[in-house]
Amino acid sequence: MNIINSFFEYSVIALIVINTFVYILRLKENKNKKTYKLFCLYLFCALIINICVFTLAAFKERNLFLSHYYFILQFVILSLFYRSLFTKPQKRLVDILLVLIITILGFQFAILPELYFKFNTTEVFITSSPIIVYSVIHLYNSLSKPSKYMYINIGVLVYLTISTLIFILGDYLSEVSYEAGKNIWFINKVMYASYLILIFIEWWKNFKTIKNK
Repeated sequence: MNIINSFFEYSVIALIVINTFVYILRLKENKNKKTYKLFCLYLFCALIINICVFTLAAFKERNLFLSHYYFILQFVILSLFYRSLFTKPQKRLVDILLVLIITILGFQFAILPELYFKFNTTEVFITSSPIIVYSVIHLYNSLSKPSKYMYINIGVLVYLTISTLIFILGDYLSEVSYEAGKNIWFINKVMYASYLILIFIEWWKNFKTIKNK
């Protein structure tokens, strides 16, 4: 099991590196496309955070505080990513939720600064749920007209739905049973690797050549 777990850990890092590289490789041809640039930024931030997590874990240092940067940056960047794909009324929804959720988290950390060094299930839920809603909206929009980034959207919908449950339940299960917690975190790694593969498929189908930009 340890070998398989390590395989997925290294696979995730490798896939993030590959995805970040190939998307940035086509950044010049898509420099006027806000949506594409936002997704490149999302991948770059995910790469940096995952490298930091991996490095700190290798030196047996605490890395739990990095989860806050991951969830908040993911929320902000993917919110802006979907906003660029939405209609005007849908953009307003994104704007409202962005301000509301960042304000809530700001108050929470101001009142309970010790949360910075703990895993915050409230943060996971309120930052991930809107992105899931946006992915459903984008899927709905695609029914009436051709839409872009559908592989990414499917990945976001499936991965975030499952991982949100895993992050919320996993923290509890880890306290109840070490083995149960270990297994559920392994499932999350598998899901994240699958999500990254869908991101690569999106690039391969739509951005691998200038002609298809």
